[in-house]
Amino acid sequence: MILFSILWNDILPLFVFIGAGWFLDSKFKIDISTYSKLTILVVLPCFIFYSLYGYRGSGMEMAAVAAAVLLLLVQFLLSGGLGRLLHLQKGKFDEFRAVSTFSYSGHIGAALIMLIYSHPPFAEGNSHPYLAEALGTMAVLMIVMNMAVNVFGAALIRSRGASVSEFFRYLLKMPALYAALLAVLVRAADIPLEHTFLWPVLQHFNGAFIVLITVTIGIELHRSRLQKPGAAQLASGLMKLIAAPFLDWCILLLFSSFMDMSPVMKQVFFLYAAIPSSMALIIYSVEYDNHPDFVTQSVLFNTVVGAFTVTAAIYLSRVLFPLGL
Repeated sequence: MILFSILWNDILPLFVFIGAGWFLDSKFKIDISTYSKLTILVVLPCFIFYSLYGYRGSGMEMAAVAAAVLLLLVQFLLSGGLGRLLHLQKGKFDEFRAVSTFSYSGHIGAALIMLIYSHPPFAEGNSHPYLAEALGTMAVLMIVMNMAVNVFGAALIRSRGASVSEFFRYLLKMPALYAALLAVLVRAADIPLEHTFLWPVLQHFNGAFIVLITVTIGIELHRSRLQKPGAAQLASGLMKLIAAPFLDWCILLLFSSFMDMSPVMKQVFFLYAAIPSSMALIIYSVEYDNHPDFVTQSVLFNTVVGAFTVTAAIYLSRVLFPLGL
């Protein structure tokens, strides 16, 4: 019954909008680059600003960042070892590591968190006591993953390392980071945006986030065709969808031994690790013409199977880190 509730309330709404994107792209010629730019330059920064502004920090945000970086590092090392066991050639080896390490948490993960903490057992009526902390935590984790995907993930797809200058150049061009810094400054200055004309605008952008993100995913899925997965695709799915949440749980046990992380933060971090591979990797593989079929099939396989593994992860997060009204 609990699993059905999770599917009905958390997973199905996402697939309704994903299906809408699939349908729209089958009927109309949609410019996905415009959707992506609108998301990256406008909607995502507004979402991060709104989430961090409404989040009353617990002082554990840097712990979440450290845990996220540690998780990425462990995933990267383990996927490298698994890639060697599979005897993957150089190009596919790097792409296998990218697909096995970097997730779509900056998009689908954030939308999922909004849904989960907006209804029972974490909400009642118009009361959403855990939503602000959940969104704030995810916003911090999103920034980490967005930097990782677009700097190190892109470098892996190009089959070369990311330089320090490249990393900082990306930071300077990252709207989400400026949105986060602005939210911190506005909160520190104690500026009450709730009483200004900007607040309804931010709320509307926040609501549009789920729709725009999931419709875009539907468009991307419609333009790709899932084929029978090979050993490398199966292995990447195992790493990203099964091993990553387990590693996340181990890291949470480690961090909890010397610091007090809230159940909400633990749940969000656990779900963050369970999100399928980033679709941005498909774009990079096509752009650099480096085994685009391999990357596309790996990401698609993770996305399809992720519908089931993420459902299980939502259930496990409630069991491992109990929380309720």
